[in-house]
Amino acid sequence: MENRFNLVDEEWIPVAGGGRASLIQVFSNPTLSALGGNAIQKLAVLKLLLAVALAAYTPEDDRDWVRLEAKGLGEKCLAYLEEKRELFWLYGEKPFLQMPKLRDLKDANGKLLKGVPIGRNYIPDLPSENDTILFQSQRSRPLTDAEKAVFIVSIMNYGLGGKRVVKKIPPLSEHYKGKTDSAKSSPSLGNYVGYLNSCIWGQSILETVWLNLFTFQQISQFPLWKETPNIPPWEEMPAGEDDPVARRLKNSFMGMLISMSRFALLADEGIIYMEGIQYPSHKNGWREPFMTFGDKDKMIWTDTSKKPWRNLTSILAANYASGTSLFSCPQIALLLTRARSERDVIGIWAGGLKVRGNAGDQSVKQTDDYVESLVFLASKDAGDSWFQSFSFEMQKLEDLAYKSLGYAVKKYYSSLSVKSESSGDKAKEYFWQLCEPTVQELIAVCDQPENMYRLRKQYTDFVQQSYNRFCPNQTARQMAAWAKNRPYVREYLAKEKKEDASA
Repeated sequence: MENRFNLVDEEWIPVAGGGRASLIQVFSNPTLSALGGNAIQKLAVLKLLLAVALAAYTPEDDRDWVRLEAKGLGEKCLAYLEEKRELFWLYGEKPFLQMPKLRDLKDANGKLLKGVPIGRNYIPDLPSENDTILFQSQRSRPLTDAEKAVFIVSIMNYGLGGKRVVKKIPPLSEHYKGKTDSAKSSPSLGNYVGYLNSCIWGQSILETVWLNLFTFQQISQFPLWKETPNIPPWEEMPAGEDDPVARRLKNSFMGMLISMSRFALLADEGIIYMEGIQYPSHKNGWREPFMTFGDKDKMIWTDTSKKPWRNLTSILAANYASGTSLFSCPQIALLLTRARSERDVIGIWAGGLKVRGNAGDQSVKQTDDYVESLVFLASKDAGDSWFQSFSFEMQKLEDLAYKSLGYAVKKYYSSLSVKSESSGDKAKEYFWQLCEPTVQELIAVCDQPENMYRLRKQYTDFVQQSYNRFCPNQTARQMAAWAKNRPYVREYLAKEKKEDASA
């Protein structure tokens, strides 16, 4: 087959603000400020960029990383891409992250496999055969090569579990027993509702890659990854689900970045798509540095009703002596202090995809969606005292939502002898929506009593707005219930002094 669409030179990576970039541009152009696309596309592409960086140069330790700098990393990646250019064709005899042998597989009727339409490329999965079409955006359409490239990268780590794979095909590895008609979910998504992923965010795509780059010393702290991290799958592809290369990927840091959990091949304007390497779930000990987890099986999940910024204290806790959370995100815990020493402003990004399962299938339905948050910390100000103040204010804000607003809405409907549990949830959700635009200000002023007091008054206004929206006061009975049960905020406003943070 003809080699065409080389990812090194072609523009396929989504960039914030519109447009796309090639791998060459990402590693050479510091004006490309951030990755674009949805939360999963950002994560998948960032992991690919980190895999390229590790293949090009893995720093020995943090001192080596500091000497490297973002510019030096970009230069090494450009040299690597130039040397390995022939491995990055999206189409050809050795298509990027794809399995050419799928061309020769036959179905149960003895016919060669044909590609099926990818459908909605913004979801890392194939549409089911009985999908209901409600909107024009749900219709299948021919994808561009750039969109197909992002899809191929996304399904490696974030493919949804289920039966939308080629069925009744024997495993590619002889004597392999793990294959069924239903594919396991990819390891970075998980077989529940979707892990929340977090990382450090820089002022450019290249800086983001550099800030998130692990060293040999840091990788060695994870006994889960016993193998060398520098052999990416495009240099040595597995031949099956359980051959030596597949086993190496399951036990390497590189395999965490590019898991090859789907074996796929672009064909017939669509894709041939089947389960690839199976990984354990978090219940069996699987951990990634992008996840935020605690003891045993405790994980922080993607939740559309709780934007990721509300988990910031848990994500950051391991970096601070005053952190009381039992959770830790290694991507932040191991790299934030290093990043603060080299940059004045550091971004903390968190996001994921909320999914649901039914009879072995994962899908995106009803309220499921992508969520993400990005906040920035001033390195010189984000010390232990700041974190203590921020944690204190976040806890008070949670109390304001649940103990003041939630209780008031509940009592309002109780006074009217009306059952309306959903109204309380909707009121709290609306309150957090009002709060979200202020999170950067909260981070900046949480340890400044006078400024924080002004922000607290704004939050009490949000409580009243939410209460008014979901507790009408049009009739006499409604007005009486509304006046009787208004949210109590006096205590929240009384605690404006900084010394209260130690109370």
